[in-house]
Amino acid sequence: MLIAENTERRGEAESDPIKKGRQGAFLKEYWKAGHGGNRSTRPMVALKDIAESIGESERTTQRLMKLNDLIPEIQSLVSD
Repeated sequence: MLIAENTERRGEAESDPIKKGRQGAFLKEYWKAGHGGNRSTRPMVALKDIAESIGESERTTQRLMKLNDLIPEIQSLVSD
């Protein structure tokens, strides 16, 4: 939520794919997003919600988040 608010306040969308991937991963961890679980205790946050938050499609969000698995040297080549 804070990431989306900060981006909105600055008035520009993040263009660095590595940073967007990190934002998605952070939101996934923060919101405890997943595909199942006990939905009676709290509402489930899905990939769709994360994608909406960072302004990408679900598929692109999945791909961006996979960039976090790359070694730092490769991440620096991908980063703007």
